[in-house]
Amino acid sequence: MPTRKQRRRREKDFRHDVRVYEVDDAGNEVPIAELRTREEKQEKPAKAKAQQQQKGRSARGVRQVPPPSWERALKRGGMMGGLMVVVFVFLLKNGPLYERIAIGVFYALAFVPLTYWVDRTAYRSYQKRLARASGKKR
Repeated sequence: MPTRKQRRRREKDFRHDVRVYEVDDAGNEVPIAELRTREEKQEKPAKAKAQQQQKGRSARGVRQVPPPSWERALKRGGMMGGLMVVVFVFLLKNGPLYERIAIGVFYALAFVPLTYWVDRTAYRSYQKRLARASGKKR
């Protein structure tokens, strides 16, 4: 059963004067769906060859991960920590203001090493992936 969006598109096609037939070289009216299937059939062998060449490799390349740095961790952790300070001071109204600020600052300081640890973990897994990929090629 078509979805609501598909039904609306189909109704729109019928409301407007949309070509559903294409005239081929011989002058015959051929439904556009048939033309598309013919084109797809012609493209399938080319796609199969490309897939065989990429066998074992992902379609997209490996995303390069930069090494971890404290500067980047300070930027990211500082932004998230600043957001936490704002949340604790303005949105959570339980307790005195100085306690809420202290809790927010604690979270802000905790986000910096956490962010560095996440970057380091991502970088190490990237290095392992590269080592495995270069080992397979040899």
